[in-house]
Amino acid sequence: MKKALLATTALVTMSGAAYAQGVTLSGFAEAGIADGGSGDAEFHQDVDVTFKMESMTDAGLTFGTAVDLDEDAGSVGSDDGGVAAYIKGPFGNVTLGDTDGGFDWALSEVGGAGAIADNHTGHAGYNGNAGLDGSNDGQILRYDNTFGDLGIALSFEQDAGGAGMGDVIGVGAKGGFGDFGIGVGFQQHDSASVSGVSVTAAFGEISGALNYSQTSNDGAEDTSHVGLGATYSSGATTVNVNFGRNEKGGADNTGFGVAATYALGGGATLQFGYGNSEFGYATKDDAAGTEKDTWSLGLVMSF
Repeated sequence: MKKALLATTALVTMSGAAYAQGVTLSGFAEAGIADGGSGDAEFHQDVDVTFKMESMTDAGLTFGTAVDLDEDAGSVGSDDGGVAAYIKGPFGNVTLGDTDGGFDWALSEVGGAGAIADNHTGHAGYNGNAGLDGSNDGQILRYDNTFGDLGIALSFEQDAGGAGMGDVIGVGAKGGFGDFGIGVGFQQHDSASVSGVSVTAAFGEISGALNYSQTSNDGAEDTSHVGLGATYSSGATTVNVNFGRNEKGGADNTGFGVAATYALGGGATLQFGYGNSEFGYATKDDAAGTEKDTWSLGLVMSF
């Protein structure tokens, strides 16, 4: 979720518009209350701003960059966080920086709507299809192109700085067939690989997605994931429900999420989110056999 930082009256006046030819500013701000699982609700606020700069060569090639200040600020010490540069033309698109690898590019997520604390996509059963992205320095080179209803992508994340994982190579393909869509992806480095598929469908005001992926790690148990989500959208109202399961060594981490939004107009949206997690095997922050509930309620202001 992206939010806005408005530092001056001039920025408030010009947010989301072009400052000069090829330069735009957009962002979000959010405020509300949230419970991250402790049982005690606390105030929640967050802001973000994104700059986008784009131009064109004499030969008609489009080039540009996007800078997400929220992501960049969270990656102090790295020159890759929240920044990506690209060039595109009849040959396709080439992007370098903080962007999705081929696996993530091809697969669709099961979460929809929105929540200020992303509770509906933060439960133990959710998988955002990141695959092996970020195994090294997070700087990804991706080529993608579309041919009618079919899209393909190839990605490469270098083993810079001796991370020890080896280069991450990814490939993905996706296509649309009327109200249905499918995406497949694969990634690997020296000690792990991940493959997955997602299917989407839309029926009027209701859309849905189904994901499945399997990750194999040398010297460790494989992990499989399945996720299912449905989103209803009508007028100012959007509601998403989703369920997911991560299975590892015969134990499951499962969860479900709910998000509901109501657009007030002018870029302001009320958001509610809930997530429930059940841990069948230990994670970094939660022990096996535990259960956790999170929720949030607040206002998002987009500019």
